[in-house]
Amino acid sequence: MKSVQSDLDSALPLVEKAKKALDGLNIEDFRNLKALKNPPADIDKTFTCVLNLLCKVDPIVPTDKNGKLKTENTWKTSLACMASPQGFLDHLNSLKGKIDADEMPASNFKANAKTLAEETFTPEILATKSSSAGGLCDFIINISAYYYVVVSVEPKKLAVAEAQRQLAEANDKKQKVDALVAKLNAELQLLLDAFQKAMDEKNQAMAEAEKCEKKLDLAQRLVGALGSEQDRWSQSIIDLGEYLKVIIGDVLLASAFVSYVGPFNKKFRDMIIQDFETFFKGNNIPMSPNSNPITVLTDEAKIAGWNQCGLPPDRVSTENGSILTNSERYGLIIDPQLQGINWIRKTYDP
Repeated sequence: MKSVQSDLDSALPLVEKAKKALDGLNIEDFRNLKALKNPPADIDKTFTCVLNLLCKVDPIVPTDKNGKLKTENTWKTSLACMASPQGFLDHLNSLKGKIDADEMPASNFKANAKTLAEETFTPEILATKSSSAGGLCDFIINISAYYYVVVSVEPKKLAVAEAQRQLAEANDKKQKVDALVAKLNAELQLLLDAFQKAMDEKNQAMAEAEKCEKKLDLAQRLVGALGSEQDRWSQSIIDLGEYLKVIIGDVLLASAFVSYVGPFNKKFRDMIIQDFETFFKGNNIPMSPNSNPITVLTDEAKIAGWNQCGLPPDRVSTENGSILTNSERYGLIIDPQLQGINWIRKTYDP
């Protein structure tokens, strides 16, 4: 099989050369040839070879009862074939497919054997007489070589077919043996499945017992932990209830802090906060006794993260960070020591 495929693969370049030879032909050259009433002998010989190949392919080509070319006035027949240059080339391009389908008579190629053996029948020599004749000569040589390669591998194809038949018989016997082995394996698998099922049930029961034991241990630990947390939770509930009473004022103070105190230093910030607290108390707005906007805007964990990223730990810097992170618009930072820009870069572009 590999030998057959190798032979066919080696023939493919011949087809490509033949196709390339046709692609290089110029239809205008055919029109010039049609003007010749008595062409040179080499050109007539080339077109006679083409007509031999087109026997039983192009209906214009006359053949005798044996399917061979009628040799009377071959140039007139060639001119008739070239009446449509594109159709003429299409017929030549179809030869490869007919060879592959075993539709080409062997006589078509035998008729050209004598001419192909001539030393002067080469594309280079014929190209000096006519570029079309040179291209057709190249096509004739390569398509003929391709045909003989395909014909030579036919016995190998038959041998391959016989080998494949024997292989099919061997595969049939193998399938029967495989079927018996599969049946025995299926019976064995049933026993193995039953054994595995029993083992799975055993392992599942053991795992369930271990799981229940762990749950019991965790439940006991949770009950103990919840007992110790009862007092703290009770106090947290009381604290949360108290905080809900003053959350309006604390949040309002934090909002005012973010909105108004940013441009000022610590002294003026404290004064502004005191004014807001006085206003809230005067208008009966509930708030924590020692309300701190920072505790509303952030928490200690965030502040610690800011400090790790380069924000100074002083009160004003912490307030600035709280304002920046709780503003919807970009803030204007006056940062002569470049502390703010370093903090922003480390925080948002690590």
